[in-house]
Parts: sequence; C-alpha cells; structure tokens
Amino acid sequence: MTTLGIYGYCSRNPSHGGTHNSGTALLDEQGNIIAAIEEERLSRVKMESTYPFRCIDYTMQGHASDIHQIGVARFPRLEMMSQVLENAAFWARHTDQFKQTLHFLNVMLSFPANAMAEKLSGKGAVPDHIADLPRQNVRHHHAHAASAYYCCPWPDEDVLVITLDGSGDAHCGSVWIGREGRMQHLLWIPSPHSVGNVYTAFTRHLGFLPTRHEGKVLGLAAYGDPGPFAALLLSHVTLEKDYPKFDTDLAQLVYQRFSPDVAARLAGTLKREEVAAGLQHFTEVVVLDFIRNWVAKTGIGKLAVAGGVFANVKLNQRIMHLDEVENLYIQPNMGDGGLSLGAAKVAHSEHSPAARPVFMHTAYLGPDISNAEAAQALEKAGLASEVFATTDQMAAGVADILAAGKVVARAAGRMEYGPRALGNRTLFASCSDPSINAWLNEKLKRTEFMPFAPIIMEEYAQDYFIGWKPEHVSARFMTITYDATDFAKQHIPAAIHVDGTARPQVLREEDNPEVYAILKAFHARTGIAALINTSFNMHEEPIVCSAEDAVRAFQQGHLDALICANHLARANSSDEV
Repeated sequence: MTTLGIYGYCSRNPSHGGTHNSGTALLDEQGNIIAAIEEERLSRVKMESTYPFRCIDYTMQGHASDIHQIGVARFPRLEMMSQVLENAAFWARHTDQFKQTLHFLNVMLSFPANAMAEKLSGKGAVPDHIADLPRQNVRHHHAHAASAYYCCPWPDEDVLVITLDGSGDAHCGSVWIGREGRMQHLLWIPSPHSVGNVYTAFTRHLGFLPTRHEGKVLGLAAYGDPGPFAALLLSHVTLEKDYPKFDTDLAQLVYQRFSPDVAARLAGTLKREEVAAGLQHFTEVVVLDFIRNWVAKTGIGKLAVAGGVFANVKLNQRIMHLDEVENLYIQPNMGDGGLSLGAAKVAHSEHSPAARPVFMHTAYLGPDISNAEAAQALEKAGLASEVFATTDQMAAGVADILAAGKVVARAAGRMEYGPRALGNRTLFASCSDPSINAWLNEKLKRTEFMPFAPIIMEEYAQDYFIGWKPEHVSARFMTITYDATDFAKQHIPAAIHVDGTARPQVLREEDNPEVYAILKAFHARTGIAALINTSFNMHEEPIVCSAEDAVRAFQQGHLDALICANHLARANSSDEV
C-alpha cells in the first residue's frame, strides 16, 4: 500500500498553470520514500510548470496496483479571494497593492471557463487513470511544512517547523509544532509581507532571472558593503513578535515584483554589489529575528524548515549559529519541487495515526542508469569506454584523471531529488586551482559569483570546516555554509568564497560507496580529502537524468572524462584509461 504525492495543475496547456517545479513522490506503507522526481528532469525544460505526467508514469512503475491514496499540493478553492477578504484592513491602507491583487484575480478569471472551474473546484487535480483513488488536497505551506517535519531526524522529539517562500496560496510562510507525529498549526503569514518576494524583486532589478538566479545574488553579496541598503530596507519593516510587517513601499514591491519601478527607486544609485549585500543582510536580520521569537514562544530549539527562502545557504549558516537553535534540518528539496513529497507525507499521516518522522537519509530517489543503457548511449555517440571489474579499480582510474587536473563527469546510480547534485549527476575536479571557477564556468556557459562547492569525506570535515559536527545532517545535502579553516583555504581555494565560507557536501561511505571510493583514492594520491562537486548540466538546462542526457552534456561541455553507470569514457578515446 503506497501513497502518491503530486504537485502541479492538471492541464496540458502551460498557460493554464501557475506552478513551477511540478513533480511527484511515492511513499511506502511506513512513510519511506520509494521514488521522487521533478518533471523538468524528464521534459528537459528548466523549472517545468506543466502537469507531471512523465513523473507519474515513472513513480508508478511497478507500483500502480499498490497506490491507495493521493496527496495533491494545489491551489485551494477560492483561497486568494478569501485572503483578500481576511486582510481587508490591510488592503484599505494599501490601495495600490489591492489594485495589483484585483489585476491578478482578473488574469485568473481570463482562463478558459472549464480550466478555471477545474482549478477552483479541485477537479482535474489528478489525471483520469488514477482519479478514482482517495485524494487529499493539501495547502501549499502545509505541504512545505510536512516535507520538513516528516523527513527530519527527530521522530520522538518536539520540532519547531517553519516555512518561508515567495508566495503560495496567498501566504508566504507558516509556523507549526511537530509532536509525536502530529502537526499543530500556529501561524500563516500573508503574502504582502514576503521576504522571499523582496529578494526575488531585487534579483530581477540586478539583471538576473527571478525565482531562478537568487543564488547568483547571494554570491554577489559577498563583494559589497551591506550597510546603506540594508538600513534602508529595514526602515520599511516592523519586526513584530508574530511575523515581520512590511510598510506600503515593501508591500507594493512584493505585488509589483515583475515591475522594475519600485525596486529601482529603493536601490537608487547604489552599486549592484551594495544592493546584493544589503538585500542579503536585510533577509538575515528579518528571518533571524522571526526565528528567535518563535523559539522563545514555543521553547523548542530543534528546527525543521522548508520553502525557497531556505535555499539561501548563508542564511542557514546564521540560523544554525543562533544560540537559541539546538539543531537545524533543511528539507533537501526545500523549494516547490518538494511540495509533492510534502503532499504525500500529509496524506500518509492522515491515514496512518502512528506515523512519525522518517529521516530522509538520501536524496538518491530518481531514475537509475543501467549498464546496458550507458553502453548504448556511448556507442551511439562514438565514445570508446572501459568497464572496471570493481569499484576500487574504477575509483583509482578516476582519481588519476582528477589528480592530473582534469574534469570528470559522473552519471551513475539513482538521480538526486532536489536542486543539488550530490555525486550521481555531478562534475568532479580538483579544488586546488582557484582559476577553475573562471575556466570551467566558461566551458559550461555559466555565470556565477559563488565558487564551486566541495564534497568531502566525513572523517576529515572538521579539518576543513569550522563548527561542523556529525549531527549536522543538513551538511550531507549541501544546504548550509561553514567558515573554512586555514587548512581549507590553503588546500582547496577553488571551493572557498571571498567571504571565507564554503558549502560542503559531507559524505559518509554508507551514503554513496562509489563516490566515497573516488574521494578516498584521490586523497591517497594528493593528501586532499575534498573535490569540487558541481551539477552536471549545461547552462540553463536541468541536471542530466538519462545516459543520453549525460553523453550529450559531456560532449557539449568538452569535458575530459565521463563515468556513465559502470563505464568510463575519455573525450579522446585514443587515450589510455
């Protein structure tokens, strides 16, 4: 008996949807994750917004007859209109924003009548062939919260659960207590007070793609003085005990986030580095104050979080260092891609009274690549390859290539669920050459201000990263930064940002024995226990999924070697491997 989670509006016409990162997740009877994937990996369209038909087909393989319930994260009935009415006092003070909301509702009502009826009634939330199964509709931030709580590593302890994002179902955040497998709701934050959408608005103002390139703004922030712009933004916020309240200017910015006027007026003549730095500092101040207040209110120091705001790895570092916070769990797929998992967790918990959090110990939840698929894709591309008899032999061959300063792509094992490549759809390289951030990004046609992230064997993590502890499970998923030690700055400079931080993936052998073997072999040759780990994809494409995706990206990127399942190929197939 399994539970299917779905996120996405059921229409084959993209103009009828309002989602991004649609996908599915499948749980077994105990709540363990069997499979999880986002539609973009199969459609090859970044941040895919259409309904996840391909994902449903993938997750149901071998389980179609076992599925007995469905959780759907979707737009609740007339939720936006109810929020307009509930916040009437706010709208009375902010007529410009009210006009913006009416404009949004008018756009919704311009959808074809049948599409709008489906959106508001709940019909069409699942495709026809599973439409008769019991179905539970789950609010956006309930799904985010469930994805954090029910995947955290504390099944028998009280957990403070917080969600923050741009907006979903007219809210931008929520607060809950997770206790003995049940979730108690404490707060919804109305969308006019969205710190996430403020970040998105200035992402666009700085010339980047909103909802996609906020990480570039985070990287840029390290190069500027935060003081002037942070002070200006904070002057528009009242830090109250329940949640931060924005004044007219910031609320207007939230509702005009795709219009440059308000952002340009606030930023004035400041340099882009100063805007980015001030924006980052503003976000940290507002979110940290919010979290402190709720830890004080509840007396709970273990924190589980989800929502796009927590894709901000520097913010997460600041949260972890709060005296009030005992430990921090960040849902690895913290953005809207994790909503299908949260919806499945809600449905499972409602039908399983004894349900408790089941730690999401792995993100390797997507499709695998078979040896036969790899061989076929390589042969079709005219690439010679070698098959090694053991994992250690493969690792030795790869370590030799990496020690020579080459870049090795890896597409093997099950694909990662979430935005981070964690070794199975990854590019590896030595961290010793600081110039690699320029030449490899140029090769991949990327523009980044953050350095590449390191992957490191767990037993050496404390030598490289200040304050890391084994109980920091979020570091296994590359969702938090640490200050680098002097040793790290000397030996892995390519993975250290100008502010002295790095965003590591701390790897245990049991989590990925094949990648661990590569790190171990590289360490034996060089004395360095870390490698660069960056996602295996070309610019503005999703991370590779299939063997065909991997071979195409390998050739387009002019990389040096490719691990595809149990095959190792070189760009120049005449070279010895």
